[in-house]
Amino acid sequence: MTPELETFLQERVLPSHRDIVLRFCQQMSEIAPEATQRMRGGTEKYYSVPVYRVDRDIVAISPTKTGITFSFTHGASFDDPNGVLKGSGKQSRTVRVSKIDNYPAAEMAGLIKQAVALGTE
Repeated sequence: MTPELETFLQERVLPSHRDIVLRFCQQMSEIAPEATQRMRGGTEKYYSVPVYRVDRDIVAISPTKTGITFSFTHGASFDDPNGVLKGSGKQSRTVRVSKIDNYPAAEMAGLIKQAVALGTE
């Protein structure tokens, strides 16, 4: 875990949601070791958030008061047989997780693989 991610977890993510972020980061390192993690954004109004990238950003992690939102940059083109992706934008789709017990590990693994494939095109 990078020092920036550690700071993000401590300062921006509620303790009850930290395991969700850590689980996702673990999956990323197992499924897509070629993906790098960095912080993106950060202005007076908005704090920076972690993103994973291959040749370009593929997913961003955003905390809310009720859970964690994973925004897949090209999620609109993903195969999503279980319907975990939400949103209606032209490109991105999100997965929101409010409890670690509800973390859709198998579905997230499939989404990560698709994100990496599209992130290298």
